[in-house]
Amino acid sequence: MLSPFYRQYGFSIDEYTVGSSPYAHDFVADNVQLGDGVLEMKVSGYTSGNILSAQITSDEASLYGSVRVTMKSSKTAGVCEGIFFYLNDNQETDIELLTTTSLEASDSLPAGYWTTNQALVPGQAASSVNIAFPFDPTEDFHEYRIDWVEGSTTFYVDGEQVNQLTDNVPTEAAPFMFNAWSSGNKGWSAGPPTSDSVTQVRKIELYQGYSAKGKLCA
Repeated sequence: MLSPFYRQYGFSIDEYTVGSSPYAHDFVADNVQLGDGVLEMKVSGYTSGNILSAQITSDEASLYGSVRVTMKSSKTAGVCEGIFFYLNDNQETDIELLTTTSLEASDSLPAGYWTTNQALVPGQAASSVNIAFPFDPTEDFHEYRIDWVEGSTTFYVDGEQVNQLTDNVPTEAAPFMFNAWSSGNKGWSAGPPTSDSVTQVRKIELYQGYSAKGKLCA
């Protein structure tokens, strides 16, 4: 059982169901595995029922922080890969990669990845910017970073700032989450994937709280 291993680094493997549409998805422990020097986050090829997905969450929440995730995106279409500070749907900042539209637009979404602060007030608009990839995210490992401080969230890829948001900045303590999932929604994740999707994570650096020195998880 891998849970004690992750716990020593301050993470837990999540196991619960999300009632997404048109397909619900289940975060299951078996879809989080250690590979050859990487953490493998699997979304199982769909056959029937709920879509089996993967998620880990930091054991501690904090108000403000910085996270840097070095990962290689899946080559399998129909998956959302998410890097989050998340308390609830109105206290969330994230980077999301959609494997169907990373490099090619669909009928409903442009190509690229998303940097987002969800709306602080239910029913209001989120602050979200789509950014085109200057590389193929499935070919190599790249570092995706969120710096969350009072009044702003700043997003980086491979150390270069790509966006900063000053609206809808989360104001409450939240844990960090990383996930890979699908709902079959053609307006977002697309899919579900017809074969197993594996997102590879080589390193997670998590600095919790707003200070020059933080808690390092790698």
